[in-house]
Amino acid sequence: MARCSPWRSCRSRPSSASSSCPSDCSSKASRPPVSSDHHSFTASPFSKGTAMKFTRSTVAVALLSTAALGLSACAGGAAPAGGAAPEGEIEGEISIAWWGGDSRNQKTNAVIDMFEEANPGVTTDRQSADFGPYWDKLNVQASSRSMPCAVQVQGRQVNDYTKNNLLLPLDPMIEAGQIDVSDIPEAVLDNGRGTDGKLYFLPYGAAYDAVGVNETLAAEAGVELPAEGYTWDDYFAFLEEASAGLPDGTKAVDSSGGRPNFFIGWTLANGKSLFGEDGKLGFTEDDLTEYWTIWDELRKAGVTETPERAAEEPTATDQSYFANGELLSDTLPGNALTPASATLAGKGDAKITTLPYPSGPAGSGNALYPSGFAIPASCDNPVTAAAFIDFFTNDLEAGKVFAADNGAPTNTKVLEALLADDSLPDTKKHELELYQQIIENDPPSIVFPPGYQATFEASFKRAWEDISFERASIEQAVQTFFDEANASLG
Repeated sequence: MARCSPWRSCRSRPSSASSSCPSDCSSKASRPPVSSDHHSFTASPFSKGTAMKFTRSTVAVALLSTAALGLSACAGGAAPAGGAAPEGEIEGEISIAWWGGDSRNQKTNAVIDMFEEANPGVTTDRQSADFGPYWDKLNVQASSRSMPCAVQVQGRQVNDYTKNNLLLPLDPMIEAGQIDVSDIPEAVLDNGRGTDGKLYFLPYGAAYDAVGVNETLAAEAGVELPAEGYTWDDYFAFLEEASAGLPDGTKAVDSSGGRPNFFIGWTLANGKSLFGEDGKLGFTEDDLTEYWTIWDELRKAGVTETPERAAEEPTATDQSYFANGELLSDTLPGNALTPASATLAGKGDAKITTLPYPSGPAGSGNALYPSGFAIPASCDNPVTAAAFIDFFTNDLEAGKVFAADNGAPTNTKVLEALLADDSLPDTKKHELELYQQIIENDPPSIVFPPGYQATFEASFKRAWEDISFERASIEQAVQTFFDEANASLG
């Protein structure tokens, strides 16, 4: 009998399979979709809602879920003894799980079909869900040690699982030649490491942050785009200068003081630590006070979008105020230029572009946020899972089919092949070339501590909203954020 779950089966099934679920299955599985898998990170492996309010009760939920994962780590599994590479043939069935919408599902299925064709003895069970429900389901599976053999993860969440020994280190499989990393830059590969330094997922697609700029609005405001190598001070000055010359109904920038990615970029560029060795916050209260003071002054000067309108903004990057031509600039995922440009194209002849994040005394502020596949310790067919991960990441034809749907290809040969394709849209080419530029500057890698996504992001956003709505002073909001974050991080 088919089980009810929020997973979508991504291949055709007999009609009887779906009808075997109770009639309320879909309603139990549903939740509001999280439209962006890069910036809309209010959902977590521990949360039950896409827009979680961070309270003491949610801390308790997170801790209970963590305890469940901890208990599951004691239940045994199929991990090779002594950290050795798994042995056996590439055959049998594996389950593969990922997040994404229809377009990504189609491309992922096409790549898996290619993998099955290349390995006739292999069959796959394919499971997909939107971003938020994906993590809810994976958390349940982790608790019962029933995760699929190849699961998609990112650095933000991976250490919620590694701390309980729920994932296999991939290093022995790399040493044994089962997984090839020779064409992946080290700065990219390091984003798949856990707090113990071992590699727990193989990054296949590297997302990054970019500064979007509406070139048409900049011309109307009489300002030049920030020059190459521009700093955060240059960027804030650019926004202030442009603000006075913008047409009615537009603003220079969103109410972005609560965007964790912007803050991460500012912190890295200024040589400040995000996290300490204990996993707690590595920057100081004075650092955050300085940052939020900058944004609050921009808000009071009318440079930013109002907090009221910001609260009503659609979460999908292709429906944002920036994509609709209402903002001069905004932070957005590097791969969001193409969909945002398509939205803007329906509203006239305005043109947008993306720039790398501003730099600072410590250099680049651009971190990478790769997605990749991991192998759970409970997987009963790790040899085939390793072969799939290697194929998905490194096979040239598979990379062309997937077409950088979830970040720039981490495999440099796949990346070069896509860039050499004359049919590649100009906006997608720009996205990939900007990734190359960021890689050339040796971007820092971030090891996110356990509890990051459930704690840091939701609390950071809420504290900034308290400032922007003038419900709390900057000092009060900073103190609240530090108390909440350090109570659960690490």
